[in-house]
Amino acid sequence: MKNLSCPKQRKRSRSNLRMWWTEATEDEKLQGVLWYSEAQRFAKHLSVEFNVSRECAAGVISALSPNNRWERNKVDAKAVLRAVGEGLTHTDVKVCTYDANKIKAFEIARGNQQILKQSPKTYAFARNVGEMDEAFVTIDKWHLRACQTTSKSPRECKETCTAKQYRLLQADCIKVAREYGVKPHVLQATVWTTIRNRWTD
Repeated sequence: MKNLSCPKQRKRSRSNLRMWWTEATEDEKLQGVLWYSEAQRFAKHLSVEFNVSRECAAGVISALSPNNRWERNKVDAKAVLRAVGEGLTHTDVKVCTYDANKIKAFEIARGNQQILKQSPKTYAFARNVGEMDEAFVTIDKWHLRACQTTSKSPRECKETCTAKQYRLLQADCIKVAREYGVKPHVLQATVWTTIRNRWTD
């Protein structure tokens, strides 16, 4: 991943994504199909329960997502939206992510802020959860690992990328997804599930 912009590295990344897609079991592919559908249903549920737009709900979910498990992310999103509805502040709520992200979630819930494109991962996640926007892919450390290796056991990989690298990885994921006739977020979720299962079993 040292020079992701070079054609050779991008070709390798796409090849690795194909391997992980092929490696996925039918159950893992089904999980990949269902994950964002479930996430979008949850965002819709929040928008109804707390009388906010689906974009706002998705933004709160996304702001709270860094270094946070999905089930806890849902708990935290509800807690933030409930707190804002009750006139509480970010100091009144505990969440399982960074304080800066908690503050951002509160500002989004209040309508004072939005997830910006300058934060490509959380922006993509909000677009995927809120609208299943096929122009964006949520690239986290598991996706980065999948782009770097085909190893089925843990190995050291780079787990962050620049904004430019993110755009290239996103484009490559979209390209591979089209080859298989699946939506980019489905490919990403399937690859995420598959490599995580192999490395943590």
